[in-house]
Amino acid sequence: MDTQHVFTLTDAERIRLGKALSDIAYDPHGSLRYITDLRIMALSIMPRRLIDVLAEQRASIRPRPYLVFKNLPTDEQVFSTPDPQIFSPGSKSHWISENLIMTFASLVGEPYSIDFEGSDIVNNLIPTKTAKREYTGLGSEVELDFHIENAALRFMEDFNFSPLGLLLTGVRHDPQGPLTRLADARAALKRLSPEDVECLRAPAFRIKVPYRWRRGEIMQTEPTALVRGHLDLPEVSAVFYPDMVEPLTAAAATAMSNFYAAIKEVSFGVDITPGSLVYIDNRFTLHSRDKFSGSFDEAGNPMRWVQRVFISPNLWNHRNLTQVKSRVFQPVDAEAC
Repeated sequence: MDTQHVFTLTDAERIRLGKALSDIAYDPHGSLRYITDLRIMALSIMPRRLIDVLAEQRASIRPRPYLVFKNLPTDEQVFSTPDPQIFSPGSKSHWISENLIMTFASLVGEPYSIDFEGSDIVNNLIPTKTAKREYTGLGSEVELDFHIENAALRFMEDFNFSPLGLLLTGVRHDPQGPLTRLADARAALKRLSPEDVECLRAPAFRIKVPYRWRRGEIMQTEPTALVRGHLDLPEVSAVFYPDMVEPLTAAAATAMSNFYAAIKEVSFGVDITPGSLVYIDNRFTLHSRDKFSGSFDEAGNPMRWVQRVFISPNLWNHRNLTQVKSRVFQPVDAEAC
């Protein structure tokens, strides 16, 4: 991990921010008034160095691959781990973690959720027995290998539902839980031969629509590139977990395999714990989650509880989705990619 992307609050800053977060009522719908309240609070309470780095990330002139924040305020008590799809105010003593992740998200972009990813604006990533073999945030027994979130959705006709970035924070820590791994694709691309890079730039791959989005007849993109733009600031659309990308030539398959090896070489692991928050730039930073068995409390509930928020530069591309809540959307059947 590059320490220039790590920011740690002092204890005094943590206490001050925690008090301000506790004074705001969490809105699971993500209303504009709620988000405006968070932004006003943040600009008056948060340290200037954090405001500046989040504003720089939003401007995207020289975006960082990731941001890691430490010594953040946490909920005083966490009583249990809820069902990930059920709004459960009794699971912990307050809404500090929700307000925390939404505050940071609101300073980088426009927070949103997709209904089947999480029915509230803040998604609860909690392993479940029914989803343990799924390649989603609720899975556990399979490795959710390196990927750009919803990469194929960048190529959906008239719309781009691939997030600008995503934020993760810990609520409850499982000592037997997985690491989240990050990899800056720019560092990986520098390890490849010019021939491999050229192959990755060619329209020689079909990217499949993520499992939860497979609702229409079209399940994959037209032939497209995995890497576009200047290598200093590329847009990457790679997905390395099973059955997601089809190389169309032998050279493309070799380049993709070499790219995957380079991604693993430059990656590092982060333990998403309470009091920490990670922002991942989804344009050129891939992430993964290890497979794990996990541990359970006395009531049989999973110990691992991580929260996630997606952000977009704006919500214009979501205009034809069904608005389930203020910022929670339900997709229609996938159109041609």
